[in-house]
Amino acid sequence: MMKRGQWRRCWGLAAALLGLPAAGQLEGPPEGSSQYSCFEAARQGSSVSESIAAQLCQGARSDSPARCFLRVQEKGFLADPQALQLCQYATPSDDPASCFLKARNSSFLDETQLLELCRPPIAQMLKMCPYGP
Repeated sequence: MMKRGQWRRCWGLAAALLGLPAAGQLEGPPEGSSQYSCFEAARQGSSVSESIAAQLCQGARSDSPARCFLRVQEKGFLADPQALQLCQYATPSDDPASCFLKARNSSFLDETQLLELCRPPIAQMLKMCPYGP
């Protein structure tokens, strides 16, 4: 079980990795924020629910998670929960959808192993340091 100080360090690490401001600097999201742009991109031209779009774009620094998710839906190779797991926290330098598709076609790994292989690195860090007390 984590002690109080450890939770603060985890939150600080997660905030730093996501590029979030310090707790004392938190305000409402600026107009045109990355998370909202991502949310709007996920909702355009697709059947993505607002709930899935909100989860997908939480902490987004660009619309990359939405583009990844929509590509996964277009190809039809993952259900929404797995596509969310794959694409959440994607950045412009990541391409989890291509990674998954290429690895699926060239390996014998199961879907769970492929998701772990291709998820953005920040997703792994957040598993070790979850939010909340």
